[in-house]
Amino acid sequence: MNDNPTQRVVIAGIDGSDPVLAAVDLAAAEARRRRLPLRLLATAARDDAAAPTDLTAVLRRVSTTWPGLPTSGQTVTGALAEEVIDASRGAGLVVIGRPDRRAHHPLGGDEVRIAAHSQCPTVVVPAGAPVIPDAPVLLGVGIVPDDEPAIGFAFETASLWRVPLLAVHVWSGIPSAAVGKVSPFAYDLHRAQAAADAMLADQLAGWAEKFPDVRVDRMPLYDVNPAQTLLDASAMAGLVVVGAHRRDLGGSQLLGTVSRTLVASASRPVAVIHPAYHP
Repeated sequence: MNDNPTQRVVIAGIDGSDPVLAAVDLAAAEARRRRLPLRLLATAARDDAAAPTDLTAVLRRVSTTWPGLPTSGQTVTGALAEEVIDASRGAGLVVIGRPDRRAHHPLGGDEVRIAAHSQCPTVVVPAGAPVIPDAPVLLGVGIVPDDEPAIGFAFETASLWRVPLLAVHVWSGIPSAAVGKVSPFAYDLHRAQAAADAMLADQLAGWAEKFPDVRVDRMPLYDVNPAQTLLDASAMAGLVVVGAHRRDLGGSQLLGTVSRTLVASASRPVAVIHPAYHP
């Protein structure tokens, strides 16, 4: 559990769309596990055809399913994304639902903006995300310094959930350790995979010592499209954890290609962790 006193609540943003209950359920479960209060921020959905969220009914559901969990609710008048981002400054975790509208918005909507700008770890829950008991936490590792906050969050969550951690590193270039002697474009894929696995193990070693209860499996993969490969691998997970990997100063580009793709399209909940997070 994170003991930072400034991170004192789990925020769930709900807007009347399909994944409301899935997002609330995950947020409440995490609040219970992390011993934090739950705060619901509710607004009417932007789609005129959708009914406003019945905050009272949602609060009643939480109190029935998680008796004793400190829970509060507030109906906001502004844009939900902005309200959630603002509230994230005093939160330990934000949970937001993602409507099933990928065919019309393949790059995502408010959930991408919230994940990009939130000041704390943010979990995006897609509509219809299945609950898979004992499924691993899947961690996407880029083997860069910015990975450390995501690695810490993934280990912490796997420990709290009592599930294995599956660490996946997908590379698309030519690993320097595997370049052949004759041609810089010829290399042994098995040797490259062994080198990637060794780097991945080294990146995880300190966290594995800190969380000895977490079983760790490593999966180094080569593919020219790391985002799609990790998206495919996410189907086996109960939760996917990735770093934000900022690339730009504005908009959704505060998320890298991999994290943005997963937030917008994954069929499993995705946690995005920014470099400023300290597990």
